[in-house]
Formats: sequence, C-alpha cells, structure tokens
Amino acid sequence: MDGWDGGQDDGGAASPCVIDAGFSKCRSCGRRIPARVVFENGFTYLLKDCPFEQKSFKELLFKGKWTGSRWKRIPSYWSRTAVGENHGLGRDKHAPNRPILSLILGAECSSRCRICRFINWRADREGPAEFDLAAAKKAISAHRGKTVSFCMAEPTENPFLSELVAFASGRGFATVLSTNGLRLSDRSYLKSLQAAGLKYIYMSFDGFDENIYEKIRGGKHQYYPKLKALENIKKEKIKTGLRVVLVRNINDAQVASITQYAFNNNFVTEVSFQSLSLGGAEEICGFTKDNLLSVEDIKILVGGALHLSADHFACWNEIKIGLAAVMAGLPLIRISPFEFDTIYLFRQSGRFVPLLSESSLLRTALLFRKGGLTGLLGACFYLTKGCIGFLLKKFILKRCVPENAGSLVRFKVRVMCASPSSFDSSGRVLRSSIITP
Repeated sequence: MDGWDGGQDDGGAASPCVIDAGFSKCRSCGRRIPARVVFENGFTYLLKDCPFEQKSFKELLFKGKWTGSRWKRIPSYWSRTAVGENHGLGRDKHAPNRPILSLILGAECSSRCRICRFINWRADREGPAEFDLAAAKKAISAHRGKTVSFCMAEPTENPFLSELVAFASGRGFATVLSTNGLRLSDRSYLKSLQAAGLKYIYMSFDGFDENIYEKIRGGKHQYYPKLKALENIKKEKIKTGLRVVLVRNINDAQVASITQYAFNNNFVTEVSFQSLSLGGAEEICGFTKDNLLSVEDIKILVGGALHLSADHFACWNEIKIGLAAVMAGLPLIRISPFEFDTIYLFRQSGRFVPLLSESSLLRTALLFRKGGLTGLLGACFYLTKGCIGFLLKKFILKRCVPENAGSLVRFKVRVMCASPSSFDSSGRVLRSSIITP
C-alpha cells in the first residue's frame, strides 16, 4: 500500500532531511529549546540547539524514518497534550481522566540488564529518593480510568506491591504488572499477587537461548527463572503479554520460536516486538546503531513467522485511523494510540488465522482512505461483515471452537525511543517513550 504513513527504512537516503521542527528540553540546562527531527543515512535523529548555553546536541531516536503525518490524521485525545511556553518537558503529573494510571514503583532494578542501563540512569536521575506509599494510594484513589499499571524499574522489588495491587483491585480497577519476571519464578509470591487481585502481566522475554540473556540482559542466570516464571503463570492461569526486545544479529532469529510459543500457550494473549534503544547515543554498552531494527525490519520478521503479507499491518493501521475519526465525536469511546502496528489473529487448526482476510482488510482500508459518507459507511459495513463472517464461518457453520479460552492474540511492533526528552511540535508534545515511526 505505497504512500501510506508508517515506518520506512529509506536506507539509501544519505543527505539529511528535516522531517519536523519544534521544541525539546536541553539536557544540560533543562530549558525549552528549538529542536528538529532529522532523517539521515537511514536513521531518525533529534537535533537540539541551546541558545542559553550555546550548545548543540544530536540524539539518535531510532532506525527508519518517522512520518508524523499520520499523527495529524488522528483525534487529538491520543498521546499528545498541550504544552505552554513555561512548561517543562519532564515527566507529567498524572491526569485522573486518562484511561491508564501508570505507577512508577521504583528507580532501581537489581538485574542491571545491559540494554536497560540508560533507562535505569534516567530513573535514578528523575525518580524519587524514597517511595511514597501514601502518595501512590492517593493517585489510585483519584484515578478515573479503569486500569492501574505497576511499572518501572522493577516493581516486584517494591515491598508494597501486593498492598497496592489489593488497594487498586478493591476499588474496581484492572491491575497490570510490567516485570522482568524473575521474582515470579517463586510461585508462592505469584500466588500472593494473584490473591491481591492482579489481573494481567507484561513480562520481558527475549528468546529460548540462555546466551541471549548473557549478551543483552544481566546474564545467563536470568533465562531459567524466566522459564519457571512462565510455567508458574501458566499454572495460575493469569493472562500475559510477552515483551520482546529484538537486537540485530543476537535474537532476531527468535521471532518464529516466540510466536510458536504464543500459539501453544493460551495464557499468552499478546506478543510485543520492539527494537533495542541506545538512549540517544550511536553506541553504548557494547551496542551500536547497527544492532537496531526498524519497524519495517520487525514487520518483515513477524510477517514471515505468521505467513502474512506486507500490507497486513498497513491495512489495520488505516482502519484504526478511520475508526478513530468516526468515533471522535462519540463520548466515552477511545482507541488507544498504542494500537498502531498491531494485528489480530486466532489460534485455530494448528496455526494462527487472521481475524480478517487480506481481501477484506484491503477493501475496508481503501474505503476508509477514500473518506466521505459513502466511503465511511462502506468501510464500516465491510469491517462488520468481515468480523461476523469470520465468526460465522469458523465457529458456527463449521462447528469449530477456539482451541482454548485465550484464542485471540495480538501481535505488536514497536520502536523504543528512550530519550531523556520529548519533542514538541506545533504546540503538542509526544509524551510516550514508545513511539511508532
């Protein structure tokens, strides 16, 4: 689907190309300064010029080209917030009306993974010296969304985690844990979190080879506790998403094995593949920009493992942009921006089956792209027809049932951009550390 927005390699482009201009935060003085997003030699950089200290900075964001035009086609409630002249670009205070409250439970992680050292440095610098339990409970009580997520740096090292899970769960929130999974190798500890009300786990897992963890994590010793953690989670029947950091020439060959594991285990409902981040540098901790993968690189790997065409991700993205535009005027309905570059498949008949066929996806996406009342009505009709037709054909007429209760699986592709500052363009700032180009 040529010409559509999305991550593009354009690896042959040698001359620098300015993609966007705006403002960012000086990493020296902390003030708001002019910045440009530049594409150069196949990579996207953030260039900053500080007029106060007469310094210039160049930060590597990711491999590939960021095309910001698709963000302009989505409702403004997605991950952008207004920013004023005197507004710093550090971590935001929580807005109670956001759908997810992300509670940072600490600034340290004993694992000290090589790929996370920059993130740990950021947490050490910005995180509180001591954890404030009362403040955490106050934030949970004030939250008006439906989900509370416990994250960064390693929440299972916080002694108050079970108490906070119980506190949030008791107030009707869905509770989510983002973890390296090492402490979950202790089944009694996992059971205590489940008893407190934990509903979902995001766990980092980078492949089925202990040497991978020696090269990119904290050592080979992490591998077997992670396997044990997955075994325990499966026994406790807690829905889980796997977060996989892909590093070129180290574990990029693991995509097929991980997708097969997801197929074989019904407690896995999501697999997120994301690239390594160098934290703004071109070389750090033994990694270089040659170890990075672009969104398109990862899509090719995932598509090959799932036997999908290159258009599958692009079609779903166009459909979501179209749906968001239709629903923008409806109250209380939001589509998450993190659904970009996400596809949906069912476990069935020994393989993953797409929720919508390639032809249905393409037809619906083109109608959304066409726009106008006719295009929107046609797109909604074909989208509804495709979903109902799939369910009717697979599960009713053929009298098939999903292989397990967790039949639907989401596959995501991400580029991790762990830079110490955001980029503010045209009065709006992209806040998330996970940015889809």
